[in-house]
Amino acid sequence: MIRNLVRDFLVEISWIWIVVAMALIAWLTRNAKVAAFVAVALTICGLLGDGYWKETAATIGFIGVAVILCVAIGIPVGIACGRVDSVWQVTRPILDAMQVVHSFVYMLPFIWFFGLGEVSATMVTMVFALPPLIRLTNLGIRQVPADVVEASRAYGASELRVLFDVQIPLARPAIMTGINQTLLLAISMLGIAAIMGAPGLGRLLFRAINNQNAALAASAGLAFFLVAVVLDRMSQREGTESTYFLKRIYLAWKHLREPEVLIPDAEASALVKHQEVEVFSPIVSRERLAMAVSLVGAAVAILSTFLPWSIDAGRMSAFGRWSDASLEGQLAGQAFSGLDSSGGSWFGIAVFALASFVILAVIGAWARPGHAPRWLAADGATIAGICLLIVAWAHFWGQSVWDARLAPDAVDPAHGVGMYLAIAGGLIAVIGVVLWIRVAEHTPLHPLPTRIGWGSLIGLGIAVIVLVVGMFSAWSADSRPDRAITPEALAESEARAQRIEELVRLSEEDPDNNATYAADLLVETAIARKPSFTDGISRGGAQLGLWALVAGLLAIVTGLPAAGVFGTNEQRRWRWSAVTAGLGLGAASIAFAWLFTHVRSGDPQFVTGIGAFLTMLGGLMVLASTMKILKEFRRAKVYGDALGGDTAADSAAKATVGASM
Repeated sequence: MIRNLVRDFLVEISWIWIVVAMALIAWLTRNAKVAAFVAVALTICGLLGDGYWKETAATIGFIGVAVILCVAIGIPVGIACGRVDSVWQVTRPILDAMQVVHSFVYMLPFIWFFGLGEVSATMVTMVFALPPLIRLTNLGIRQVPADVVEASRAYGASELRVLFDVQIPLARPAIMTGINQTLLLAISMLGIAAIMGAPGLGRLLFRAINNQNAALAASAGLAFFLVAVVLDRMSQREGTESTYFLKRIYLAWKHLREPEVLIPDAEASALVKHQEVEVFSPIVSRERLAMAVSLVGAAVAILSTFLPWSIDAGRMSAFGRWSDASLEGQLAGQAFSGLDSSGGSWFGIAVFALASFVILAVIGAWARPGHAPRWLAADGATIAGICLLIVAWAHFWGQSVWDARLAPDAVDPAHGVGMYLAIAGGLIAVIGVVLWIRVAEHTPLHPLPTRIGWGSLIGLGIAVIVLVVGMFSAWSADSRPDRAITPEALAESEARAQRIEELVRLSEEDPDNNATYAADLLVETAIARKPSFTDGISRGGAQLGLWALVAGLLAIVTGLPAAGVFGTNEQRRWRWSAVTAGLGLGAASIAFAWLFTHVRSGDPQFVTGIGAFLTMLGGLMVLASTMKILKEFRRAKVYGDALGGDTAADSAAKATVGASM
């Protein structure tokens, strides 16, 4: 299975087909929302680069093989334990031993017989992850009501039909919970599997820890987290209470010996709740016009990502990869689109994703007002539209390597037509979403407090302080031998090289003072190898921290009416909260795009610094300060008799607009 499924299939085919297949499986087994999340998450893993994707595919295949084998073994054994007491009495102490003994103990025999690699790692993973599936399958079979089983037998059903038509269907919630728990435990064993020589993202993380490579750890850790959450969401049964992924891993470990406590309450889940017919406020002509403007702006922004963003050289990618600075003219005359690594890279990808979100919000709200997913509405489109414009603006005005005078022979990259279209599309989209949120019929679930939201203001202040610290902190650490290519740096480097040669010569000529010369030589060598740090505002960098701080300062201004400083009107606070959230997400997206642009194309010795992470944190803090108000608002409902028999005119006459949901 590992050879055919992983090595010869998943690792070899294009990542696009795997993304499509996984999204289709998620759609068929869960729903469209989970399918969309799966597609986006795996697309991010694919865009990290071919090397990361091969390890991602190997991880998916490794976990898939382990879980498939656990299901093939665990469900039949669990059914046998549930139907035959003697089988359960023999199996139970074996399961206890599998769960109590540490994996480091029983991994040694597998390594001895099968050697290091995927086979032994898969077996160790199975031993660790199998017990919850057997226990929960056994429990599910035993919890089937005895009177239901006796009734089926009384009507002449054979034992085979009792099993497949009565017991297994009624035990399905417990079995599905067992499969999910097995998957979570298999994911948690990827680190042990990497130690045993198994391929995958765990191996990249293990290598990053050994080499203290922060860039490799960040990119591999992101892909690892996304793959784990994708597999977890796909394996959950419909209607499962949603919890954070890390909490689910914690619960799986905590209840390793008693997984039955994780089974949802069957009686509560079986209750059928009465749902009233809901009619939401219709889309009026003014709202349609604003939505159409938003749609046009987002479409222009998407089109821009396929057109040239940078000409003659890379704009952002050149900081991490000197070849993109066109030092020898190899990129002269070439144009790069917004999605190319030497073009917009993750700035262009962010613009594409945000514009797509605006289009989905317009289509969802237009087609099914109030019934679309929560954030596919006026406020979600406003957040995405403002963030789109900020990301495009930062890429347009950010300094290049030529502007920063890092390379005297670098080419000044020209802006392509796609870059101008991205700015224009962002402006049109912002105008559209602002007009849309001004006329959208939204009301809060509960009345908002009439007092000023001091907590939100304090959170905004702290977020801006974090943005300031992030701006002055290191956005990159450059350890490349040829990093100092400015005339001044080259002169300094040549002087230091001459000094090192002089110290070596003196140590050879004067052996008695060799220790002194060796100490001086060590200092000079350390200075020569010291990384070059660049912050987010100095001329030696792209100055993206400055634009992130501008977005944060604007968020302070818009956060005042959002917090109720200028009045407690609920609609006004909701609208300004959406604008503030868009500014915060924009600041975070600038740092996110910088980070992953260089994860995608940067040289190994070029590492993004803590300043970008602090900026991303500050932007997310701005976004979080608005969530309390934004989460309260939904499309306004229209209450009335929605039963059949009334004409549209009668229903409209009877309907009344509700103040809230």
